[in-house]
Amino acid sequence: MIAVAGLAMPAFAQDIDLGLGGDASSLLNIAAPRGNTPARGAAPAARGGAPARGAAPNAAPPADRLKRLREMLSQANQPLSPEQETGLNALLNAEIPEMRRILQTRVAELQKANGIAAPNPGTPPALPSMEELAPEIVRLNDQLLGKMAAAPGLSPEQQAFIKKLYKDQVKSRGGFDAIKLTLDDAGAPFSPEQLAQIQTLFDEQSRARLQLVREAQGQPPDKTRLDQLQRDTLAKVLKLLNAAQRTALLAK
Repeated sequence: MIAVAGLAMPAFAQDIDLGLGGDASSLLNIAAPRGNTPARGAAPAARGGAPARGAAPNAAPPADRLKRLREMLSQANQPLSPEQETGLNALLNAEIPEMRRILQTRVAELQKANGIAAPNPGTPPALPSMEELAPEIVRLNDQLLGKMAAAPGLSPEQQAFIKKLYKDQVKSRGGFDAIKLTLDDAGAPFSPEQLAQIQTLFDEQSRARLQLVREAQGQPPDKTRLDQLQRDTLAKVLKLLNAAQRTALLAK
């Protein structure tokens, strides 16, 4: 049990943040990535970093979602070319609208569960806390990194490097995805029945954890209760695994 305890509760620090971080008020209005081609008819970016015509003079620069990934690939002597950066930014642009939609759905679910209503007619209800949103943000970010690992414009070496980053990042988070990836890599994947049963266990754990967060009323939730929740979930998971899967998980 101790050996797999790290797989139970996600850590929210992101090694490769592709743009879904930030304060809760900005999550649903993500800036376009650096290097993106302007839409047809849009005003081109002004030279020298000056704002484009009609832009707010003090507007923040576009987010550079590739910054950390670019640095790590460069350190590994596998730098991105300008063409590869353009391709990855195009992938981000294609994926992020759906990610935003998923996040909006999650926000609505949490608002309903929390009984959050608009303070005044015609105004939007308050967003859930970052503590509540973090697991979904982390999951979406990790999924996007996994898709980038398969980007066709990258070299095989770059794809392998990013795929390893993705796997290491998911496993460091813990939880359902970490266990699933560990077993997949060991050639002992979940059966369809196990997949449904174990996903349900972690969904229940997530709901129980959120309840502890709400009860804490802005303070850190009780660590003893969180640890017990983690142990209880893992005990149930281990009972559903076969011998080969338990061996693979304990050997991680």
